[in-house]
Amino acid sequence: MARGAEEWSGAAVRRFTRRATAARADTSWLTRAGDALSALTSAGVFVALCGGTVSSLREEIAARPAAGAAVLPGGLTAAAVAVALGAGLVALFARLGPVSATPAAAAWWLPLPAGRRGLLRGELGRAVGLAVAVALAVGVPVVLAWTRTLPGVLAGLGAAGLLAALATGLLVVRQAGEGARWVPAAAGGVTALAIAGPAATGCLVAAVGGELPRVPGWSSPAATVAVLVGLLAVTLAGLVVADRRLGRLSAAGLRASGETAQYATASVFSLDTRELGRALRTTVRRPRRSLTWRWVRSPWQAVVAGDLAVLARSPWRWGQLLAGGALPVLAARTEGLAEVPVVVAVAVVLGWGAAATALGEPGRRAAASPAADRALPLGAAQVVWARAIVPVAVLVVVCGASALLVGQGAGAPAAWLALGVAAAPAWAAAALRAAYRPDLDWSGPVLASPMGAVPTGVGATLVRGPDAGVLGTAPVALALLLGAVPWWLVGAQLAWSLALGALAVGTAQPHD
Repeated sequence: MARGAEEWSGAAVRRFTRRATAARADTSWLTRAGDALSALTSAGVFVALCGGTVSSLREEIAARPAAGAAVLPGGLTAAAVAVALGAGLVALFARLGPVSATPAAAAWWLPLPAGRRGLLRGELGRAVGLAVAVALAVGVPVVLAWTRTLPGVLAGLGAAGLLAALATGLLVVRQAGEGARWVPAAAGGVTALAIAGPAATGCLVAAVGGELPRVPGWSSPAATVAVLVGLLAVTLAGLVVADRRLGRLSAAGLRASGETAQYATASVFSLDTRELGRALRTTVRRPRRSLTWRWVRSPWQAVVAGDLAVLARSPWRWGQLLAGGALPVLAARTEGLAEVPVVVAVAVVLGWGAAATALGEPGRRAAASPAADRALPLGAAQVVWARAIVPVAVLVVVCGASALLVGQGAGAPAAWLALGVAAAPAWAAAALRAAYRPDLDWSGPVLASPMGAVPTGVGATLVRGPDAGVLGTAPVALALLLGAVPWWLVGAQLAWSLALGALAVGTAQPHD
């Protein structure tokens, strides 16, 4: 790169690009003002909906008797959820860069004799703005669940935005030092521990009949202002350091991050969640030592061995299984949430669905690259049935342990354990049904929505897989409403799960 008088100004290059783009754009300042007003209106509606939902939920909780096994304060659970969501966002931004170069920028900007720091300063600003916007959107329901006062809500949202900006700056610093590869794994571990830790603590405290201290709120306005000012100072310092490190970012790393971001963005706008997962998935690490599979004697055992190898070499999936099994327990042990069976049932669907998604990784890889399965002396249907063995075996443990802990204090622990085990085939089938679902169908009739016209075939494809899991969890939701598990319900759950599993696995076919 040229130096001294031959080096161009990065700010001048960005300014010239903006002017050239504006000269060819069809939008006016009035259109942009209308878009900004629409965005602010949508944000206000979102905040109002969150506030109304939280208020109605509090009224419903106040009208119900307290649950004896609910020992976790709501503030503690809100803090744990905030930590888990923050760690998840850090993992996402680490996978996307956070500073990256689009294909156009990689082709036109990076080869120029201009300072890379000046060229990428705009990308840093956009990354920080996006992180703050996402943190505010995610933090609204969490902060509303923690405090009701307007100063407390504003302080919580301000702290969330500052922490998001600080995390983005630190990620840029690590990206410049080429040491950010461990960040997604570490953030995933924090997410799993933030959910599983309080859930395990609540179960232990409920078992011994103890109590947990309350999470204190903002102590005083002066202390709140001092904390926010200190956080603002640290955030500004972190962003200044990140700005100084922009010039050290390599062109190859920027180009790779830009390709990942473009792949993920295209998947979001095309409503293809499967491609989004492929864009953001972590690589399967190599084993430190060779594994022996002496028990593999037949083709279906080779399929099982391959699935076990994929899961064993993906630590991210282990944390996903732990968090998925602990999420319903966290809801069932939290004061206020445990009194509303619908909330616990939603946590069951979300948690067990996350566990099923983790176990569907081998199927998704096989659907994307079916050559290995075609080389086996097995039919397509036999391969799918063999690939259902590992999800069923693992979900029997995850769902059984989760249901047992959810029913803690309700009596009949064996019945709760059997109910969770009986629901495992439905979620295993959901994992395979989602892994082998067909491509999106854009040729069907369209349906009007706030996002525009959406083909109905797209929605039918997106729900393929989760539909089997949600339907298979209906007996569990009934048990939560009853507050007990009669043995006839366990038998109905097992029969219903096996029927849904056979139907889902039987209709899941590999791609041609």
